[in-house]
Amino acid sequence: MQTLIYARYSSQLQNPRSVEDQVAACHAMAGREGWTVVGVFADRAISGAAGTGSEQRPGLNDLVRRVEAGGIQQVLVDTSSRLARDLGDADRLRKLINFCGARLYSLADGEIDPFKGTIKALMDEHQRKEIAHNVRRGHTGNITQGRAASGVAYGYRRVVQIDPKGEPIRGLREIDPDKAEVVLRIYRDYAAGISPIAIASSLNAEGVSPPKRGIWRRSTLLGHRATGFGILVNPIYIGRLVYGRTQSSVDPRTRERRMKPSGGLVQEGEAPHLRIVSNDLWQAVQDEIVRRSTPHPEWQRRPKHMLSGMATCGVCGGGWVVKQKGWWGCSSVTGGNACTNRRMISAVNFERRVLAQLSDQMLAPDVVSAYLREYHREHARLTGEGRRDRDRLERRRAEADRKVQRLVAAIADGGSDFAEIRHVLTAARDERDAVVRELAAMEALPVLALHPGLADQYRRSVEELAEALADPTTHQEAIPRMRKLIAKIVVTPTDGTRGVELQVVRHIDEMLKLTMGLRSAPGC
Repeated sequence: MQTLIYARYSSQLQNPRSVEDQVAACHAMAGREGWTVVGVFADRAISGAAGTGSEQRPGLNDLVRRVEAGGIQQVLVDTSSRLARDLGDADRLRKLINFCGARLYSLADGEIDPFKGTIKALMDEHQRKEIAHNVRRGHTGNITQGRAASGVAYGYRRVVQIDPKGEPIRGLREIDPDKAEVVLRIYRDYAAGISPIAIASSLNAEGVSPPKRGIWRRSTLLGHRATGFGILVNPIYIGRLVYGRTQSSVDPRTRERRMKPSGGLVQEGEAPHLRIVSNDLWQAVQDEIVRRSTPHPEWQRRPKHMLSGMATCGVCGGGWVVKQKGWWGCSSVTGGNACTNRRMISAVNFERRVLAQLSDQMLAPDVVSAYLREYHREHARLTGEGRRDRDRLERRRAEADRKVQRLVAAIADGGSDFAEIRHVLTAARDERDAVVRELAAMEALPVLALHPGLADQYRRSVEELAEALADPTTHQEAIPRMRKLIAKIVVTPTDGTRGVELQVVRHIDEMLKLTMGLRSAPGC
């Protein structure tokens, strides 16, 4: 009987020698029975629930192709669980083998027919889940004893130790001094305000080996805060082991294994011998992560210079950029001599004049009064438009109500036998409900209440912004707020032979947000 042998072991559950042991047992059986082994196929370190695709189970796919080629009477395995530990996969593979004129035979159960195959597939899948449960239970025990339950985190190394029974003690770790210094550096730099990308770039430039193959990345440091896989959020660095933060789930379409927060019971254990970071430094980093968190990632991308991208040339309209270190000029001159504005201004003078002009503009009494008058007019205009829209919607609702009433009356007079009337009634009700929802949404719009102290509140907000820009500790956080107030800066040559004139054009809408005490940027 022409026979193919298939063997498999799972990296988490079995010894790598298992494949050779399975093949040897199958060869011994074939020798006793007089079967001719014409091929041996195997998958190493692959779960029986990994799927049956060519990338998921290459050895199994080679076996299937050989069976489909014909001339095979039997596929021999140690147990049915070696073929698959998923009910659907096991059933499909057995049917395919039978369709090609071969039988599935296991050393443990003999020929696998449809009845036996269904029962065994159910048992194999259940056993896989039971094994996973036992593994999790063992990991929980490790955590309570101060031993790691998973891989080796960056900054540590495995410890090889044998128990009195001669068995290796799993989960033992110790601090790797060289890598621990890198961990401390990462924590200190982040607490000092350095961005994760800048930290990763510095480590890559210095050739510091990352936790895994590849390079240092932002995700290496922050990872996923809910699961704690990033270096900056992993509590192991303060000597606390946590197990159960995540759970593994398999996509039934692709069989890809994905990790997500478990939402279940989380087991914690103390391991003071693994502490690398002090509690104060840990808390400072966690506070900094929360402070930088925002639903708008673009707010985290700071401009290279305080006024980058905000100024234009008053002669040609080109960008006003840093031409040489510490000096700004027209980009059209540098790009191709396409502008006559060859004046330049130092970065320090440029920023000082823009801030002074912006502050003067915003605090000038006539500007504040004009702004408030304009706000009142705009508020009145929007209120008038809302009133007109409300009148239009009220008329539509009244018409829809009348239409529904007419159709209901028609049905009451015997029109229910006509499907067309029922369809028109449904459409009329939908239209009426849509109008009602629009009216409800209009009523839900917030009403801004103007109060007598509005101008004073406006001035206080402007003064606070100016103070934040002048203070080195809050300067970086205040820059996004200041930039949101400026629409553009126009730079033109003075009438003399040197110098430039600056015109700061403000965003009136952003001044409104500032006036009402709103905060339109993080850190405000």
